[in-house]
Amino acid sequence: MNKQDSVEEKELELFFSEWKEKDKDIRVPEFEFGKKRKFTLWSLLPIGVAATFVFGLWFLLPSEKDYQLEYDTLIITLVEDENQEQHFVIETKSSLDEWEAPSSSLLTEF
Repeated sequence: MNKQDSVEEKELELFFSEWKEKDKDIRVPEFEFGKKRKFTLWSLLPIGVAATFVFGLWFLLPSEKDYQLEYDTLIITLVEDENQEQHFVIETKSSLDEWEAPSSSLLTEF
């Protein structure tokens, strides 16, 4: 170590020792553990407002609609008539009316 380093170290040591002396005079306030708060009716107001909001949304949101199985299959076909004009034919059928084997799609697709 050279002389310059030791002088800087002593200055730093002196600087921090002065801070330590100042910190000794600082009084730290005590934290009060277990201090009971006075119960008031107004303290329940935010909880009541939030509960009312949640229940209001619960009852105002639409419930799940009934799904009717009468017309659950939509069939759209493109038909060509005598004049070479094409038009769409849209039909609705219930899947309960027809039964198709799971392997029949293999016959029609390939």
